[in-house]
Amino acid sequence: MEKERILVVDNEISFLERTKQTLEAFYEVITASGKEEGLTKARKEAPDLIIIGYLEPRGTSFTLHKELREEPSTRDIPLLIIDVRPEEHSQKGWRREEGLQMEADDYISHPIEPAELKETVERILQRASKKPRELREVLEHMEGALRRINQIEKMLIR
Repeated sequence: MEKERILVVDNEISFLERTKQTLEAFYEVITASGKEEGLTKARKEAPDLIIIGYLEPRGTSFTLHKELREEPSTRDIPLLIIDVRPEEHSQKGWRREEGLQMEADDYISHPIEPAELKETVERILQRASKKPRELREVLEHMEGALRRINQIEKMLIR
């Protein structure tokens, strides 16, 4: 069975390495150390989840988030936002108005325990995997209803 693919985008190499170590036993982990590299890999690799960490200069993470949501090939990929430590928030964190505009699937702040990160990733991927199944169920229900309508129509024509 093929592992689910996760793209991690952050300027801090040590964060990329720690995240990869935490998740690579369970997932295929791809890393990018900047916005443009992250966008390119998101388009090329079609990950199942994108983790967006802190990117310099301030506001770049939000711009990446916005561009991923606007791009047809990446708009439906779940996003996990990792914010800076609370004490760094006034200098580096998401601006309040940016945070309010986000459409992320989850949001956690540093410091992050490996178990918390793994659980959050699992939860997001489980939610994302249910969407297609639910859509299939609706489609099957509609196809069944259409077959019944066709049968009734044939009976009425006779």
